[in-house]
Amino acid sequence: MLIVAAAIGSVAYCPACHHASDSLHSRYSRTLHDLPWQGSTVVLRLDVRRFRCRTHDCPRVTFAEALPVVSPKYGRQTSRLSETVRLIGYVLGGEAGARLSGRLGVTTSPDTVLRRLKAGPSVEVRGARALGVDDWAWRKGQSYGTILVDLESHAPIDLLPDRSADSLATWLQAHPEEEVISRDRGGIYADGATRGAPHAIQVADRFHLLCNLTSAVERVLEQKRTALANAIVTVTPEPTPLPVDSSPKTKSRVEQDREDRRERRVDRYNEVVGLHRQGMSQQAISLRLHIQRKTIRRFVRAGLYPERATPHRRPPGINKFQEFLLRRWGEGCHNATRLWHEIQDQGYTGGRSTMAKFIATLRVPGTTYFRTTAEPRQKKAKPPSPRQAAMLLARRPEKLKPAEQQLLAKLNECCPEIPILYDLTQGFAAVFRGKQSETLQTWIDQARGTGLSEIGRFCDGLRRDEKAVNAAVILPWSNGQVEGQIHRLKLVKRQMYGRAKFNLLRRRVLPYVAAAVAVSPQGAP
Repeated sequence: MLIVAAAIGSVAYCPACHHASDSLHSRYSRTLHDLPWQGSTVVLRLDVRRFRCRTHDCPRVTFAEALPVVSPKYGRQTSRLSETVRLIGYVLGGEAGARLSGRLGVTTSPDTVLRRLKAGPSVEVRGARALGVDDWAWRKGQSYGTILVDLESHAPIDLLPDRSADSLATWLQAHPEEEVISRDRGGIYADGATRGAPHAIQVADRFHLLCNLTSAVERVLEQKRTALANAIVTVTPEPTPLPVDSSPKTKSRVEQDREDRRERRVDRYNEVVGLHRQGMSQQAISLRLHIQRKTIRRFVRAGLYPERATPHRRPPGINKFQEFLLRRWGEGCHNATRLWHEIQDQGYTGGRSTMAKFIATLRVPGTTYFRTTAEPRQKKAKPPSPRQAAMLLARRPEKLKPAEQQLLAKLNECCPEIPILYDLTQGFAAVFRGKQSETLQTWIDQARGTGLSEIGRFCDGLRRDEKAVNAAVILPWSNGQVEGQIHRLKLVKRQMYGRAKFNLLRRRVLPYVAAAVAVSPQGAP
């Protein structure tokens, strides 16, 4: 659709001297793209006039009338179309924004979308009375940035390209409005907040405090693997109509490879323990065997080989149709493709290969369709890992399932340290729920009295950050919403395939600002 338009004002204002002129010099046409109409592309052909400037000392001889409400100078799109494209770029980025624009009837390129986004008004960086600080990863384990969030308005206010105390201190000195700074337990932000805003109250994040205690409990339990191995709870599962194969089974290639890998890990564990018993330091073992010191420390503390946890996999969807398939097999239908089509009509969404594997088990001689035992089998569960046991101790008692309560009771019987650790974790959480800083000192004295070195080191960390920890007990501020903003930042970064540089990423993460429409001088239309 083509729209022809022209300005009807009698005068125009010179952009240099701002004086009005009605002396017409010439005309020319501008072609602008406008918002689509019912999905159709709209082109605006604008008739623009040039005027003579009659001011003697003005450097401009002629000038074109300005129409900032319609389009900026030298623009190829109307102002409202440019703002719409910028908003699309803010939400979706370049590639996805260009695809959506094309579906809406706006023909543009990904580069144009990003140019509109970068050319928009800059976000005004301001301070906040309650500020949340945390880091985010450019590349995990290699480079990090810093995000600053206003805890009252629940919005990010700035991004810093690095994670350092100097950059945070510089930013805080430029914005001295902060009264409360919520941060994690890292020393970098504690140092930066102390130097940049010494008057502000620093608050340690409660979630990170609980995580630090859980990690300390896990380190204690790493030395109690023998006791954890004895805490095995017998589980009685529901009887399931599964085919039972009475023929002897041989190990598959996958199972054999899994056992070979486990044997190699056991050999490496024995080698690490042997070198440690010979008096070799962990750093020397790491250099000799090319293993991380964290792994060596975990092996030394374990006491016996730490088995890997079995990954939890959902049961195949074919199990829902097991009864139907066994009945059809008994009726004489042994064609896997035909059975696959029949269960597809009943809602099965899996592939034929899964179906064929199930049918293959029925073709084995000596296979019965259902278990004939009257009582269900007793299944022996695997012992919990130190991390699983630590998470179990930190969970609130009213949220424990019956099986978890049974496991906790078994742990109390097998390991004498478990009741002590359980009281410590529950008591530490009760300190924050009660919001009484006096009970924190009582808890620290109780924890030190246990004689556990890992818990003692955790208490030393609380003492070093005593003011921030006490503020976390009393004040309501935390870094919870900062973690949510980091999650959003990661989504934006990955949406642009991780190729966005800092300025573009900052434009998309900070709140959207609508472009202000320019106005001609002296209120001219």
